[in-house]
Amino acid sequence: MTYNGDDIPYMGMWADLRKNYLLEEKPKDYAELVEEKMVIEYLVAIEELYTKRFDELVEQQMEREGVDEKLKIENPLKWIGLVNNIRSCVKEILIEEICS
Repeated sequence: MTYNGDDIPYMGMWADLRKNYLLEEKPKDYAELVEEKMVIEYLVAIEELYTKRFDELVEQQMEREGVDEKLKIENPLKWIGLVNNIRSCVKEILIEEICS
């Protein structure tokens, strides 16, 4: 299937963020990816990379902050709050990175 750049299917949050960044800030780079028929492969790679990075960074931060199974059992509400905070912080960092 050939894509003209306008009909790219949704592939995930990270791919969508990168696609929108390229369309708005680097349209020549995006057009080149479309022209070379590499846009799908590129966006799939971005989605895979940033999904993996997100999971790894969340896990690392949870270890640093002592957010573990013991806390989850002892104080589930605190655990949920800390995990949500970590996930939000990591997401912000990666969004800034992917949009630059």
